[in-house]
Amino acid sequence: MVQEQHKVKATDRVRLADVADAAGVAISTVSRVFSNPDRVNFQTVEHVREVAEKLGYRPNPKHARTSAAVQQSQPNQFGHTFDRASNHTSSAQQFQSNRAHQSNTFQTIPNQTTNSGSPAGASMPTSTTSGGVIALVVKDTTDGISSQILKGAQITAMESGSAVGLIEAGQSQQRTQQLLTHLVGKVDGVILATDSPGIDFIRDYAKRVPLVVLNRPVDGVPSVVPDPRIGVVRALSMLRRYHHAAITYISGNTSWANQSRWSCLHDVGQRMGFRMNHIGPVSPSVEGGYQAALALENSKPTAVITYNDLIAAGIVLRLTADGVRVPEDVSVIGFDNTLIAPVVTPPITSIRIPRAQIGQEAVRLLLGREPGSLRNPADAQLMDRLKELGVRNEDEQLANVTLVDTSIIVRRSVGERRAE
Repeated sequence: MVQEQHKVKATDRVRLADVADAAGVAISTVSRVFSNPDRVNFQTVEHVREVAEKLGYRPNPKHARTSAAVQQSQPNQFGHTFDRASNHTSSAQQFQSNRAHQSNTFQTIPNQTTNSGSPAGASMPTSTTSGGVIALVVKDTTDGISSQILKGAQITAMESGSAVGLIEAGQSQQRTQQLLTHLVGKVDGVILATDSPGIDFIRDYAKRVPLVVLNRPVDGVPSVVPDPRIGVVRALSMLRRYHHAAITYISGNTSWANQSRWSCLHDVGQRMGFRMNHIGPVSPSVEGGYQAALALENSKPTAVITYNDLIAAGIVLRLTADGVRVPEDVSVIGFDNTLIAPVVTPPITSIRIPRAQIGQEAVRLLLGREPGSLRNPADAQLMDRLKELGVRNEDEQLANVTLVDTSIIVRRSVGERRAE
């Protein structure tokens, strides 16, 4: 039943957000009900349509036709068709709606025009939305990661006359959620690049603000996440060329990113014949690397891959201080390709996460655009081979997730396996 507080005046324009709020579901679910109902539980479809009818909501026929066309034209490798437009339609529509509302509400935000001369906030395709303000919310601005995301996001936003502001939320879940709540009505969209907020909070927040989540998938919310497979395969292939037989992974924390990296390393490593070992978690910092180096003294591995470059740097510094040579005695590979990797001696080989591209894809989702990246032929061939071998990413079939490929940056921290 539709509650009294969700009723709207007959003169009001009923939006997807209104239907979602009244039905108690995500906006993306409402979008799928009208554009691709086969991907929604039939009971949910009936419930949402009943609520929409009582509210007087009428789906946009042009949107429905566009979604259907995209669905038919984009089959995946497994023969299933994904409605890529519905992955981000809700966020893009909210972004446009918020922009139109704020142009009328906040006198400090001037009306802007698109390239065609139409005023911002006018009824037009989401792909031409301009003039919006996007908040990029991160945990820490000093980690060298957020600046890369910001750079990519700003490039794509500026192409549409929008702007991206960086906000540091810190470690506290409560503070982060309070900050996000404070942003409601003050920005046109949010890119969430911190894992502090809880899943339930994120799902509810996505009903109130156009939202894209980075670095972890959230069901029903547009997400951009790195796919470690290509970078991992290239790193392990290099270690095999140097005749390494066993690899130790140093875990940084219990986050989704850590689990994704270890799961991929373990799966691919075993398929390639490596003995895979695991140590940790340790603090995802240089100090954590010092701790890991002490833990490695007894096992004396010949090859180590770490959760991030900070841990790798700590390991290299501590081992070097103890007279252990890198890479002559032990090869070290990090993750992320952050600023610390090339300045350590020796410079650290790292599995690169394309943060700038992740930022660009996030803004594209908010603007209702199609993904802008394509695999190079070598990576495409490698990915096809991985799929033939059954090496899959469990997130690749989620309609709301955009995957971004990783790569390997080779420096001087990897070498021939030492003689036993």
